[in-house]
Amino acid sequence: MGDEPVLLGAHAAWHCPVVVHNDFDRLIPKIAWEPSPEVAARQEAGRVFESEVFTVLAGLHPDAAVISASARRSEAIAATLAAMDAGAPMILGGWLPDDPDGGRTGKPDILLRFPGGYLPADVKGHKTLKAATRTTATVSRLESPAERVELQGWSCEHKKRFRDGVQLAHYTRMLQACGHHAGPLVGAILGTDRIAVDPGGEPELLFTWHALDEPLYETFSRSAGKKKRSLLERYDHEHDFRVRVAENAQRITGADGDPAPMVRPIGQKECDGCRYQQWCAEQMGPDDASARIIIGRLDVREWLSLHRMGVEATAELAAIDPEDPEFFDDYYTEVTNHSREEARSRLAGVVMRAQRITSGTEIIRSGDTPLQVPTADVEIDFDVESDPAGRVYMWGVRVRSGTDDSTARYLEDFLTWEPLDSPAEHELAHRFVTWLRGVVEDADAAGRTVAVFHWTDYEIKKLRSILGLAEVGDLIDPKRGVFVDLHRFFKANFFSAHGASLKTVAPYFGFSWRVEDPGGGISQLYLATVHTSTDPDEVAAAQQWLLSYNEDDTVATAVIRDGMRSWTA
Repeated sequence: MGDEPVLLGAHAAWHCPVVVHNDFDRLIPKIAWEPSPEVAARQEAGRVFESEVFTVLAGLHPDAAVISASARRSEAIAATLAAMDAGAPMILGGWLPDDPDGGRTGKPDILLRFPGGYLPADVKGHKTLKAATRTTATVSRLESPAERVELQGWSCEHKKRFRDGVQLAHYTRMLQACGHHAGPLVGAILGTDRIAVDPGGEPELLFTWHALDEPLYETFSRSAGKKKRSLLERYDHEHDFRVRVAENAQRITGADGDPAPMVRPIGQKECDGCRYQQWCAEQMGPDDASARIIIGRLDVREWLSLHRMGVEATAELAAIDPEDPEFFDDYYTEVTNHSREEARSRLAGVVMRAQRITSGTEIIRSGDTPLQVPTADVEIDFDVESDPAGRVYMWGVRVRSGTDDSTARYLEDFLTWEPLDSPAEHELAHRFVTWLRGVVEDADAAGRTVAVFHWTDYEIKKLRSILGLAEVGDLIDPKRGVFVDLHRFFKANFFSAHGASLKTVAPYFGFSWRVEDPGGGISQLYLATVHTSTDPDEVAAAQQWLLSYNEDDTVATAVIRDGMRSWTA
């Protein structure tokens, strides 16, 4: 194994480097990854979306080269090279030749022909654009990817931009290595966004273009404290580091004189679902702070700075004082990519979480002002469910008289089990808002108040995006006070060591879901069953699971609200 060249795929540069080490260290047991049902559901939805996109693109570009998914590796590489040599306008499902000198292997979803060669594009089952008043995004229509246009009022600064951009950088380097890159340092992502390019035009899928050489990301710099670097610079640094990690791991044989691993396990979000999660947990031990603090986590560089100072266990972290100038100045020398204020605030956050964990009191009141929980004559708990494309198929509501939960009734009036398109989604949302407006108007006429409680602002964003401010602006206006974000109220008045998600907070107040493994990802599996199964009993069971799950989400907000009203702990 030690003589084999290191070849890393397009995801490696943003994945945890410990995974790379473990993959190449022959002494570490190799564990087959079994995704959780939630992850498997997301993956399957992504595969379905990619297949649908490929079908559309092949129809729009009959001269495109489509590389068979069943082709062997060598056959796929040969077919991809032949298509590029022949100047195919588009290549779907290609496989680039390995770049052993650069340590790269990879399969870009799409290669787009431009003068001088090809540019990479990837299909992603997530959104790639966000609304932005003062910026533009560079996009192309699917039928004319070479014609790039500026889309006013949108930005490609999506939360997944870095990961997407790193993959495009990987394929860019591979195209350069085999002599088929077109030259411009850009790449495109085809996500699930459907946006009208022309005023009054139909919403459509688009290629979103990313500049790979534009300095965008502020990173740590030992010489300057921090420095802005481009996606390509970030990618080159991260990829080259992981190649060295892998080469070092290959030299570990169990003999005296073996090199030490270049990386060590550090708890981070990526650990959830990683095939090495249990192995890394055993290496870190049960009291490693980075593993126990799963909300408000520090980044790897911050944890390493603490480790350098001898702070690793949760109790050790709980004992430090972020306001100690000598301690903080030493800590800050390795985390100057953050401002001093940000670094101190982030450190103080994990210290407080560590203190709550070690004390055994994982939720406390923050502040000593009287707790005035909002109330109304008509209290409505509100939660929506979306399909894999983000379309809302269920507007779940539970209505009660004031604080009397014995009067509560859950309504199943605003849902559809049929697959949605934009008009159907709009009609369903309009039906819900028409009902709600009637409730509010009747209450106003009777001199009574209405409050609609929801957890986070997801539901409000969906109302705005589907119906627009012209239809719902009066209802969602904060001055009107109809909608109440209970999540925001909880965070303003309580501190929870493990975060403030609904699934985390509700059990503190004695609530538990009836369904097993409640979660949005799992719900997609049941929705897929509703849409695809031919077994009536299986469909009915899936529908009941989804209704129960949504109803319990609305009950959970009521339980939390009532619990805060009677809080004494």
